[in-house]
Amino acid sequence: MTRSIVLALAVAVLGCGGSLSSGSPPGVAPLPEISNAVRALRVRVLEDMAFMADSDTDPRFNERMKAAVEAELGHAGLTVLHGQEGTPDIDVRLDIQVTGGVYLLHGHVELTAESGGIAVAVAVTPHEFHRDREFPLIMAEKVVQALLHSPGLAEFAEKKNPRPVTAGHEQPPASVETKPSPEIAAISKEHYNQGTRHFQLGHYQDALAEYEAGYMMVPDPAFLYNIAQCHRKMGHDKEAIGFYKSYLRAAPNSPNRADVQKRIRELEGGKHN
Repeated sequence: MTRSIVLALAVAVLGCGGSLSSGSPPGVAPLPEISNAVRALRVRVLEDMAFMADSDTDPRFNERMKAAVEAELGHAGLTVLHGQEGTPDIDVRLDIQVTGGVYLLHGHVELTAESGGIAVAVAVTPHEFHRDREFPLIMAEKVVQALLHSPGLAEFAEKKNPRPVTAGHEQPPASVETKPSPEIAAISKEHYNQGTRHFQLGHYQDALAEYEAGYMMVPDPAFLYNIAQCHRKMGHDKEAIGFYKSYLRAAPNSPNRADVQKRIRELEGGKHN
């Protein structure tokens, strides 16, 4: 396939909602500063990663992706450990899915920060088109920034590296909710939209995963309600009740409060619909 044909295919896909660029789009507001607690974390990017490609790619693509993620973590100020060097505060696991050909790649990258094998934060990029050599660099920057600004990682870091108490002052809270950056908000909204599409098709497990990923980035109570809806549809009554109650605690003045309370009573009484 010639370069012109590949580019033509890319343009056709972009017309259906894809994106092709060689860097961050102009006009995007800069991300807020990464907290000192997050910067103090010692991280290791795991060799064990999920890599799915439905076409021929550079045999060393996964190595390039891992190296790009390590470079971005180091550039952000975190201490990156290699091999058996030291003991990390968190392990970072890569999940890469790409399609494409020689010149262009289309896909997304996911990072999961783990402590003791338990996920503490997840960041996922949208599906994007980029030139094959640029894909690792661009996507690594986006997914690392999303991870380092995620509420889950911030909360973990504050507990791991609490800010010192100044004499005569109380210890500040472990985390303070701040307005997400436009980029983080956009990724979270895409998770919401993807989850809603899956929900409408009856793909409740897929919808659940999207809503959970979106909430990890922006803790909007609407995600909790949708997560509860997914669990209810899958017959997970206990989980559904728990998330409905979490939703009501997070949004005490929600207009659908009465309906949610009724739903909780029905589930606690063993009623399903």
